[in-house]
Amino acid sequence: MANSIILQSRYTTHQKIHMVLVLGAPFILIIVSLLGIDLNYIGYMVLLFFILMYTVLICFAFTKRGLLKKDNELYRCLYFKNKLIKKNKINLTAKPKVTILRFKRSQKMAWFSAAKPDLASEFNAFDITLLNDKHTKKEMLITLTNDDISKKTITYLEENFNLKHEVYSPDFS
Repeated sequence: MANSIILQSRYTTHQKIHMVLVLGAPFILIIVSLLGIDLNYIGYMVLLFFILMYTVLICFAFTKRGLLKKDNELYRCLYFKNKLIKKNKINLTAKPKVTILRFKRSQKMAWFSAAKPDLASEFNAFDITLLNDKHTKKEMLITLTNDDISKKTITYLEENFNLKHEVYSPDFS
C-alpha cells in the first residue's frame, strides 16, 4: 500500500522560465528552422526528436517534490502531474527524530538592471531534517519554502513513520 504527499514545485517561476526559454532556445531554433524547409523521412525523425526533447525539458521544469510511504519505507520522490517519476529510498535507521530548521536564503536573479546589478530575492527555507537521539547527527530530508507545508510534512512523518518532532538541540555530552 502506497501513501504519498506531494509537497511543492521543484523549481521557482524564475528557474522555470530559464529552463523553458534559455535552455530550450536551441531546441526552439532547430524546430523552427526544420519547419521552414522541405523535409524527407530522416528530417521528420530529427524534427520529432527535437520536439520530444523540448517536451521533456518542459515536463522536467514543472516537476514537484514529495514523499512516499511504501511497505513501511520512506522515499523522496519526484512527481509530474501526480505521477511518480523517480524515488530514492531514505534510511531511517538510528534516526527517530525529525525537526524543521529555518534559514534565510537568497537567490540571485539571472537578469539585472543598471540600478541593481546584483539583484537577489530573499526567502525563508524550511529544511525537514532527520536526527539521531542526541541530535548530533542529522540528514536533510527535503527543503521547502512554505511554513504551512513544512508543518504538514512533519505531521505526515509523525503519523506514518513514528518519528518524533523535536526542537533541534544537540547534546554533545
